[in-house]
Amino acid sequence: MTPLQTIQAGLSKGECALFFSPINRRYLSRFRSSDGILLVTRDRARLYLDSRYYEMACLKEKEGLLAPGIEILPSGFRQDLTRLGEEEEVKTVLFEDQSLTVARLQSLEKTYPALTFQPMGTRVEEMRTVKTEEEIGYIARAQKLAEEAFLYILPRLEKGRTEKAVAAELEYYMKLHGAEGASFGTICVSGTRSSLPHGSPTENPIEENTFVTMDFGCLLDGYCSDMTRTVCVGKASDEMRLVYETVLAAHEAALAKVAAGVTGKEVDAAARDLIAKAGFGEYFGHSTGHGIGMQVHEAPGFSTRAEGKTPAGAVLSIEPGIYLPGKFGVRIEDLVVVREGFGESLNATSKELLEL
Repeated sequence: MTPLQTIQAGLSKGECALFFSPINRRYLSRFRSSDGILLVTRDRARLYLDSRYYEMACLKEKEGLLAPGIEILPSGFRQDLTRLGEEEEVKTVLFEDQSLTVARLQSLEKTYPALTFQPMGTRVEEMRTVKTEEEIGYIARAQKLAEEAFLYILPRLEKGRTEKAVAAELEYYMKLHGAEGASFGTICVSGTRSSLPHGSPTENPIEENTFVTMDFGCLLDGYCSDMTRTVCVGKASDEMRLVYETVLAAHEAALAKVAAGVTGKEVDAAARDLIAKAGFGEYFGHSTGHGIGMQVHEAPGFSTRAEGKTPAGAVLSIEPGIYLPGKFGVRIEDLVVVREGFGESLNATSKELLEL
């Protein structure tokens, strides 16, 4: 079944579901828009779009690029929801409590007093956790494009270039080669600023014999990529090498632990324990990884709190790091597909220390 059909099959008689969030609308309908409403009943699915998107959606429908069973309508949502309550005995409306604002919910309850609005919970988000092979293919393509951008930027990393220039060129390359855009704001931090896990790029020039950490990805076919590489412009000191090799070993230990049924906490511990034993435990403060898909941060995760078993088909990052304030930081990140018995890396570029 398609995701839309799964949602329909889960609706009881007298229920319908409303989707306002752009991500879930796109997931269920396969149509991208910043605004719109998807109304789903057991046997119908209507996507209401204004003049900015209606014609585009009709063209996509003709090309067979929408989910089967989707009706495209330019208006009529209010009348249809009223009619469902009056004529088709729909009494309960499920809504996205993970994203719908309180103000919009209150407006709906005031407009449709005869209907009962109930939170949908995380049923769609849980569906999105396990990717189909088609979805994994989309993520792999996005990751391949990010890696191509990394290989493109390597010979252009040199003393004197600013962090902002490097970040902008990475994003430009990905968009020039088909990306819808960056999957998040590109991180490029160098020198002592490489100890900032989510530092924003600045006009600071790259200095000789320092680390440059680049964390970036793109949105392609509706799915995100995410990777991090730390390289040295010039020569790395012995301390820099020690930290880098520790992070790389932690990364590989976590990757080796990934398999369906293994908890996220266990994967996190594989990386975290190794870093702690090397004496850098207090300098690794974030989780080892997060889920990725249509959003750059999704469930499940690899963290100290991830007690649940990771399902086959989930795609997550593995990104341990060590950050020494005032000195430098190192992070290495790949994406991994959770398989039965192993984890399949979606990255092909080397993770060995590069001195440029």
